Amino acid sequence: MTIRYVVASAVFAAALAAAAAVQQAQANPYPTEVVTDYVIGCMAANGETQEMLRRCACSIDAVASILPYDTYERADTIIRMAAVSGDNTAMFREMAFLKGIVDQLHLAQIEADFRCF
Repeated sequence: MTIRYVVASAVFAAALAAAAAVQQAQANPYPTEVVTDYVIGCMAANGETQEMLRRCACSIDAVASILPYDTYERADTIIRMAAVSGDNTAMFREMAFLKGIVDQLHLAQIEADFRCF
């Protein structure tokens, strides 16, 4: 093997790896831990079977295709804060603007249910 062949092979392999990483990033733009948390919660609610794993994974992919991650993150934060009791978190339960953000997530989840369940 020549050095030219080795270098060309290394460049080609690096290009393939980069293309695969970009394709995976485009497939689901949500962080892995968010996807995992969603799927685990979905399976806890719907059954812990291989079929539910596939459906729940499909569901978060569908949500990700509808809702940008920053909107998902805002809605998730609002939902978590609204679940905390007390006067300090009342705004998360009462403000129409924040309810609108949560509604966007709920609509995306409804669409995901149609696609995956």
